[in-house]
Amino acid sequence: MEEWLSVAQLSKILEMPETTTRRYLNNFEEYFRSEQIGRGKKFHPGSIEILQRIAMLYNTDYETAEIKRILADEYAFAVEDSNQQYTTTHPPAYDVSGKLDAFQQQQQEFNKQLLKQLHEQQNYIREMIENRDKDIQETKRLNKPENKRAERFDQILAERKVTKLLEKEAMTLWMEKPTDERVKKVGWFRKEEDKDKRDLFVRDYTDKYFEEYLRKEFDIEK
Repeated sequence: MEEWLSVAQLSKILEMPETTTRRYLNNFEEYFRSEQIGRGKKFHPGSIEILQRIAMLYNTDYETAEIKRILADEYAFAVEDSNQQYTTTHPPAYDVSGKLDAFQQQQQEFNKQLLKQLHEQQNYIREMIENRDKDIQETKRLNKPENKRAERFDQILAERKVTKLLEKEAMTLWMEKPTDERVKKVGWFRKEEDKDKRDLFVRDYTDKYFEEYLRKEFDIEK
């Protein structure tokens, strides 16, 4: 004779909280065979498979109404009338042959997918932590006084290099100008280079193209 099970026993077998087990039994009571034994209600052992199926469907984000439709297809039963009419509040015994194997396969596939998702999440979290640690280490390295001094030194050298290059280009352009634009009269018969005008031309040329050339030096797009 099969031993009928209490809510507490079902909960222990399924390793499920008793409140959850009781809620499933109440929400889907039409699919469970139960008997009032003494002061408590006990359920047919076939209830284990149905409870497992309900738990799996909830874990895969099915709603209660959807689960009821699925159970109606998977655990449908019919009551044949004899010459005498009768009513029953208990579903007949379930034929669980074959269904348990299918359920176990579905559960294994679900567990496989769940483990895969957990593995992917763990890899993502690990990569985030590794990238964060790299950023922290790089920030610490850049903030070291010696690194800051070296960076400033390189910056000064780059600025000086760009300035000299622009001054050289400006002088070349200055020398290509017509003579009367470059010289000024000194006395009645002598002319000499207008150094003030030359220096102003070189300075304006340098200021105009300094940012552009410095960006090129550091390979920075505008």
